[in-house]
Amino acid sequence: MRTVALRVSELRKRKGLTAAEVGQKMKDEGFKWDRFTVSNLEKGKRQNVTLTEWLALAYVLDVSPLHLLVPLTEVEYNVTPDRALPTARVRSWVRGEVPLPGTDQRIFRTEAPEAEWSDPDLPEQAQGENEASRHLMAGVAAARHAELSEDQVVDWIRRAWRLSDALEGGPDGEGV
Repeated sequence: MRTVALRVSELRKRKGLTAAEVGQKMKDEGFKWDRFTVSNLEKGKRQNVTLTEWLALAYVLDVSPLHLLVPLTEVEYNVTPDRALPTARVRSWVRGEVPLPGTDQRIFRTEAPEAEWSDPDLPEQAQGENEASRHLMAGVAAARHAELSEDQVVDWIRRAWRLSDALEGGPDGEGV
């Protein structure tokens, strides 16, 4: 939170705005802010901002929300009270570029919008695994909804795999 307060102060001054002007811009965007709210934030008297306030502050100050949240300098940044990482790594994580150490990379990659699935740094096999994983998770949800057992699902997948091989190969290797 301290980073947000410091960055708001820096950006406000760099843009030549007063606390009252930033407060008015926030008010124009639907927030009950005034110069005192901005001043209290910058002085640390206001200890938090809501997610929508954070996004609005970035909007009215003409920066990416990332540039309010994570310091611009290379320091250790706490992503949790007990986990600090270099700011460059945190910034890449917030951008959705790389997962943090200790997190599940497959989930990190597959929970992105489909248009963002392709990652040039991922080996082709991992990209294929991510796509298959996404489809399998939908199948698992459907199987659970249908109250199928894990064994039933695995048996069905094996039969479907064999059928696919047979259809692709056909009697003469040319497909059916």
